[in-house]
Order: sequence, then structure tokens, then C-alpha cells
Amino acid sequence: MKSNFFIRVALLSVCMVMLSMQQVDAGHPCCYVLICCRSTNKGIKFLVNGKWNGAHDYKDIHQVSDILQKIKDAGIKSVIVDMSNEVQWTGYWKDYKLMVDNIRQVCSVKHLQFFILIGAAGKFSFWNEKAKRILELWTGDDTYRRYGAGDNRPILIVFQPADMYWQRYQEAPDSAKTYLSKFHIGTCQVNDPILPGTSDGWGYRNYSGSVDGKVRFACPNGGVSPDQWHRISGTEWKRRVAWASKADDYSVYGSYDDVCDGIHWGIADTKHTDVAHNRYPGDQPYFYYDILKDFLTEVAGNRRISDHE
Repeated sequence: MKSNFFIRVALLSVCMVMLSMQQVDAGHPCCYVLICCRSTNKGIKFLVNGKWNGAHDYKDIHQVSDILQKIKDAGIKSVIVDMSNEVQWTGYWKDYKLMVDNIRQVCSVKHLQFFILIGAAGKFSFWNEKAKRILELWTGDDTYRRYGAGDNRPILIVFQPADMYWQRYQEAPDSAKTYLSKFHIGTCQVNDPILPGTSDGWGYRNYSGSVDGKVRFACPNGGVSPDQWHRISGTEWKRRVAWASKADDYSVYGSYDDVCDGIHWGIADTKHTDVAHNRYPGDQPYFYYDILKDFLTEVAGNRRISDHE
């Protein structure tokens, strides 16, 4: 009897430890949000608070709330905020800080999380200082996503592929990486074809994954350059969504509103744009949104479903 008692105590202790550890859902779903270039939608309008709005504004917290609610309703748990342009951190910092703070506040209310995409281009001292700013301003509370899976560092995505970034990172002086080193850094394949690295998989176009299967990215456009970009079919989008959802740690689904690269799946009226790779099939505003929402909310409760490729 005593041995059974101690076994039960031991099992309970193990369960308590496991519950206390930060867990990452298989394929924890994310998407990008575009907080710059919001007024260059080339004739596209997004549904914001019941109105079709082209120049939607993340400085308006009511618009942020509506956009993030639609993202949450689609099954997304974290948003990746594109702060990859240097000017966002310099001449227009006051405006963009307000936008990120609004996203942070709405994430807290809606039980979402966010993390930041920064630029690269070898300017490690510049981006190291911005990493310091991110640490001081945003990573201290639960709204900023930490990687998990045994790595409690906050996530930072760099807009550069692994085969370029990590060599330059190693070559940079330690003084230029003091704050960058405090993050779990993921990298982006900025276009196909690029051989993926272990930290890739976070985007940026078409679809791609890290070589270790931990992160996968899918968006509803195809092609390898602006001249070849095109909108994919609903069948292909569903296949990509299913494929991405099987990522071990994180799955990334394009952007809700990034029309610059045609990777958006948000609720959009595209009938007034003449940019072919931005138009939804049949100009149906919910075309890609409904496919993603149906899959993530109704099917992906079991993220290890069979692949129907």
C-alpha cells in the first residue's frame, strides 16, 4: 500500500512539474500585421468596424481592436508586427511606438500575443540598439511571446535568410550583439528559391519551412518574384494551411493586410485593384479568410491530422 502511495505522489509531482512548464502548441498559429504602408493598398479595402477601409490605421485603437478580433476569430494566437524599416525606429518612432502599444494593449484584452520583425542588412549596431528598446518597452509582460519548448527567450524575427544572417552575426563584434543575443532569433526566406536554414520558416512569400520542421510558413500567393506572383486556388491554400499547421512549434500564415507582397488573407474587397497578384479569386472578400478560419478553428484542434497532399 505504501509503495502505491509513493508512486501516486511521484506521478502527481511529475504532472505538476509538466503543467508548470511553458508549453508551445504544435504549430502555434501566427500571422504578420502591416503597420506601415497602410494607405498604399492599390485599390484594396479591408473590412474594419463594419466599413471597407483602405487606409486602416493602427494608431486608432478601435481599428486595432476590430482587426485583431478578426485575426483571433480566424484561429491565430500571435501576431508578428512588421517593424523592419529603419524609419519606423527613427523619424517616425513616435507614431509607430503608439501603434505597437495599441497592439500590445489589445492583445492583453483579447488574450493574444505579439512579437516583432526587424530588419537586417548587416547593421548590427543599429538593430542591437532596437533590440534593447524592445526589451525595455515590451517584453516584460505576457503579451510579448516567448519561444517556449525549453527556450524562454522572447522571439525576434529578422528579415533576412539564415544563410546570410548567421554568418554576418558571427562576424559582428560582441558589442553589436549584447541585446540581440537575449532573443530567440528566427530568420526569413525573403523569396524562393532559397535553401532553408534551421532558423528559417517564418516567411516571407509563397510557402517555406525550416529544415528541422519547427517552423512553417504559408501564404496565398505563388511565384518567386513580383513578375511571377499570382493568387493560388482555394484548394492549394487549404493544402498549404494543412501543411503549415504540422510545424512542430510555430505555423505562420502570411499577413492579414500586407498588400505590398501579395501575401495577405484578410477580409478584403479587391475588385477595384488592377494589381493581379492582389486580387482574390472572383473578388470574394472572405475567400482566403474563411478557408483559414474553417481549418484552424474546426480541424486543427488535432494538429497532427493526416496530410491529404
